[in-house]
Amino acid sequence: MRTGITFFISGCILIVFGTTMIIPGLLDFSDGNINSAKSFWQAAGITFFFGALFVATFYDKYEKLTVREMYLTTSLVWLLVCSFSALPFFFTPNSLTYTDSFFEAMSGLTTMGATVIQDLSVHPRGILLWRAMLQWFGGVGIIVIALGILPLLRIGGMQLYATESSDKSDKSMPKTSQVIATIMIVYTLLTVLCAILLYCSELNLFESLTFSMATIPTGGFAPRNSSAMELSAFSQWILILFMFISGMPLLASYFLFKKNWNHLRHDMQIKTYTCFFIFSVLILSVYLISRCKIPLFDSLRLAAFNFISIVTSSGFVNSDIESWGNFAIMFFTLLLPIGACSGSTSGGIKIFRFNIMYLASMQYLRRKILPHGIFIAKYNGKPLTEEISSGVFVFMVIFLLSFLISSLLLSLIGLDFITASSASLSSLGNTGIAFGPLIGSQGSFANLPDSAKWILSGNMILGRLEYMTVFVLLLPLAWRKEKKTVSSQMF
Repeated sequence: MRTGITFFISGCILIVFGTTMIIPGLLDFSDGNINSAKSFWQAAGITFFFGALFVATFYDKYEKLTVREMYLTTSLVWLLVCSFSALPFFFTPNSLTYTDSFFEAMSGLTTMGATVIQDLSVHPRGILLWRAMLQWFGGVGIIVIALGILPLLRIGGMQLYATESSDKSDKSMPKTSQVIATIMIVYTLLTVLCAILLYCSELNLFESLTFSMATIPTGGFAPRNSSAMELSAFSQWILILFMFISGMPLLASYFLFKKNWNHLRHDMQIKTYTCFFIFSVLILSVYLISRCKIPLFDSLRLAAFNFISIVTSSGFVNSDIESWGNFAIMFFTLLLPIGACSGSTSGGIKIFRFNIMYLASMQYLRRKILPHGIFIAKYNGKPLTEEISSGVFVFMVIFLLSFLISSLLLSLIGLDFITASSASLSSLGNTGIAFGPLIGSQGSFANLPDSAKWILSGNMILGRLEYMTVFVLLLPLAWRKEKKTVSSQMF
């Protein structure tokens, strides 16, 4: 395996991130927070230096990525970028420990949105902007940035995208550069539109922008300690709308751009996602009206906001969910790992996997009833192959094992059952909302011991990269000599 290409690509992306650290530094400088500005520029210099060092040291004429190089590069890029993105939190005044800094950076880049900062008001605006930028970059994917770099190096960029996202482009999709351009244009326009609407509602320019940069990537790093609790009902409905849109596949923007309505109308996971949203909001609203005596329109808003915040892994909160009773806590706990559509900015298992499990299960039952019958399950009009079904079930087994192991490790550290299980589900699903005495509505992830934060950080990257990319590297076969390279047209 050529590890040089891995460090070369990582160096290119570190240079990009080192450059972006200058922006929050300039904001702090304009606010008169000179020490904080210097800390950002120091972190930028270190990150840029190591990025340039990797590029200069490992530069070569690379033509293609092998399968193993693809997986190694994806995992290493995330780890390195998170490690260096933690430096601004570590260097600035009121700085965090490196463990907390790494957790905060990982939470931002994986769009989990869980924070260890207990009082945002004591930190300069540059830190709040950097948190928002980490989410914004993480939402669209660090690997999408790599997609913009790799084609220039004549490396198969779509290979890397396939390791981060489950969304597979069909043969009608355009070239990689066109996919990136369409995604980035729509992603940016949604961010701007959300910020404008929030600014017109009640927020100032900075809060509008940072809330928007937390909403579109479904990150949840709010610029306020109270998250969305103090926002008006109108502002909360704006967030509901854009969280719902962000739960849709990113590549659906291409079909919107081409006005291909049939593709969206016949997409099974989009229909399931929409019906699931409507049905759950109605159930929760009825519960809140009957059990908590909340008025109809407030119940609809609270139900819609908290449901879409958890399912899309946004992690915003606008009320104390734990005060709603045991049914609500259990309902939202079960929602933690689900996720929205494949190819969206959200984390979690994703709707399409539940669709495939349903189709495969129904096909199995039909064959049991009529052994000689011929049944062909189809997903979006295409036959559901054994390979796809097996891949989904393997994914679910790995997810379940990851949940069990991390929950046991957290329990071994000393966390109670509710805290350990909900924290595991939340981090694996990149949701950011959890329950229990330590990290629930009355607590904070800052209360967790350092060992727990490292375990949850590992869960975050597993969830963001959807397990396979990382677990493949643990197999001895992955480190044996590979004779053939993989064509970029595979993906």
